Amino acid sequence: MLLLRSNIFGLFILTLGLIWSHGYCRAAEVEVASVRFAPARPNSSPSTPWLEATLTLNVVPPPAASGRMVSRVRVQLWVGIDTPALSGSPVRTDYFRSEVECLALLSGRSEVRFYFPPELVKRDQLQGAPRNWAVELAVAGRTVLPARAASSTALVEPVARRAFLVAALAVAPANDGCLLPQYFTPFALEYPRNTVTFVRREASFAPTARVSP
Repeated sequence: MLLLRSNIFGLFILTLGLIWSHGYCRAAEVEVASVRFAPARPNSSPSTPWLEATLTLNVVPPPAASGRMVSRVRVQLWVGIDTPALSGSPVRTDYFRSEVECLALLSGRSEVRFYFPPELVKRDQLQGAPRNWAVELAVAGRTVLPARAASSTALVEPVARRAFLVAALAVAPANDGCLLPQYFTPFALEYPRNTVTFVRREASFAPTARVSP
């Protein structure tokens, strides 16, 4: 009986290990390598400041992947902006989200960009990285486990990240269309050598954002 229980327990631990390993191996197909926020000015209007978020993705297709590429990669950016508070008033946080779907990503590094337009840059005094942001990835509809670089420093702990995403999901829809993917901005053609091909769905502009469990 003791031996049977030991074997069952061992099988249970092995099963958990295989599930954990399987999830992480598949998640490694695409992961966030870095996220950088910086002021940007389009060539068409160099006096107009935007805030550019550049998401660098590390792409490692599985050996059997067609063309050594990872197809249908969904990228979501969630941002919390602390707006300047009036005297005696608490700081208010506005939440924004945007989403793109990459047709296919080549092995190596790829970049995806999102932008805050000039009006928000001026109104909310946006100059660099906000305190709270997170990136969600999915491959062919399957959520990818987040790497450490997929969250701001303030959201490194899973509990903090989850709380942020839950709060953002409740409020961000009111600001849909304010945080723009690259192809909806004057920067659409400004990175010809490092811009991926997107699956475009302008008819349903507001993304149906999801939060990973």
